[in-house]
Amino acid sequence: MAIALAWLAAVAGAPAQVSAEERDADRLRVVTEHLDLVFSLEEGNPISWRACHPSCAPGGRRAVSVDFAGKQDAPQARLRLRGPGTAIDLDRLRFMAETSEDAKARVVTFQADLPLNGVRLVKSFAVSREAYDVILTVELRGANAAPLMAGRRLELELEAGHALFPPPSPGFAGMLEHVQRVVVGPHGVRVVGDRKEDGHSLGPADWAGIRNRFWVLALRPDGAASMEPRPGEALTVAMGEPVPPSWRFRLYSGPVELNVLRAEDPELGRLFLSGLWWWLRVLSLALFHLLRGLTAIIGHPGVAIIALAGAVKLLLLPLTLVAGKLQDQVNATQARLQPGLDAINAAHRGEERTRRTLALYREAGVHPLYALKSLVGFLIQVPVFIAVFDMLAEDFDLLGVPFLWIRDLSQPDHLARLPACVPFFGCYLNLLPFLMSGISIAASLRHRSTVLPPALARKQRRNLTAMALAFFLLFYTFPACMVLYWTSTNAVQLLSQEIGHAWRRLRHAPQS
Repeated sequence: MAIALAWLAAVAGAPAQVSAEERDADRLRVVTEHLDLVFSLEEGNPISWRACHPSCAPGGRRAVSVDFAGKQDAPQARLRLRGPGTAIDLDRLRFMAETSEDAKARVVTFQADLPLNGVRLVKSFAVSREAYDVILTVELRGANAAPLMAGRRLELELEAGHALFPPPSPGFAGMLEHVQRVVVGPHGVRVVGDRKEDGHSLGPADWAGIRNRFWVLALRPDGAASMEPRPGEALTVAMGEPVPPSWRFRLYSGPVELNVLRAEDPELGRLFLSGLWWWLRVLSLALFHLLRGLTAIIGHPGVAIIALAGAVKLLLLPLTLVAGKLQDQVNATQARLQPGLDAINAAHRGEERTRRTLALYREAGVHPLYALKSLVGFLIQVPVFIAVFDMLAEDFDLLGVPFLWIRDLSQPDHLARLPACVPFFGCYLNLLPFLMSGISIAASLRHRSTVLPPALARKQRRNLTAMALAFFLLFYTFPACMVLYWTSTNAVQLLSQEIGHAWRRLRHAPQS
């Protein structure tokens, strides 16, 4: 009944008193468009903190969510008073709660008397109606507030909830899943380690937070502050002493999604793809916007990823043609030198073999490192490969999206559960890596060189097949979006090869 009265009063816009002593009214829930918080009236802290995208409203569009604090977690955004003198445990105070709201936020205000005469703690949580932010305001009132804070400091603790930690990933997928403490601001993004000396002073535009691949809980204090790491991917933000004693924190709890982060604060947008060098990040952001454009045109991210593979191949076509010509030059040189190399290898060993090989190169006018030309095509692919895969790994819009038999593009396709878990490969049969490798091997077997002799051509196809098998091991436990892209890239390569074969046959067909 007390919770119902508090809710009705909040809707009416008038404050409502809720007593922590009423056992049937020990909690208060606040739900907005993107946030769902449950406050303990006994402690005055959020004991449940959930963020939703696109909405927490039931029965709406497909939504994904995360619990920054849940049943297994400690209350979030806990306050501590540190310093000399009598210890004060703010979690053991008995609070009175008052609720109100305005056009921008729903506000829960807690008040409690400290165990010192004439000092009252007042803290309020203003939960944004339409964004992912919560404004926490803390104030000490009373004539003795300033003497109380002499030599003391206020700290705010954040801790990574269980839901932020993904289950252990088999294979190489564990490289993508991590929970990190970060500081982000005008000077970039810094990952904070576990040592106390890894702490960081916070500037007026700096955020400190905890993130995983898709979600982040971060705060920005108003005023001078410092951040220190705590065990278990937790952190403490310690404030400088204010006059009078009052503090304000802005907390963002939402997705690592570029537009949403920038809408909250342009500095927070740096979190997206923060693990890349600046020039790779620029390339990755360009590909991200290309994928967004393709999705807007096509209507589904899965099909857009396939189209992205074709678009990237098309954009790289001029460079690919140059790399192909260089590869043909290497193949022609290798074919010309191979008989002499075979004769030297059969007749000589050790230093004599090396001397005669170098002499053969000099006679043919070939640099000993001529084969490095063939790496041009690989070097072209590597930056694009890294940029695309980092972008797909962090693309929040792929989280929970189904495609064909794939239940979630941000996870392995998990076609069926295996009877027993297999070391490295995990407990599920993933179909996409088999399709990817099958198409890649088919492209390798169908590869035809016009200049290599049969023996060298067979060796080249064996090398390409071995590379396809290595990619199978690398990709088997990767998210389906990444495997889908590489499968599509291989399919485009195979298709272009077949078109090239058909064109050459047509050109060399006898004219009637």
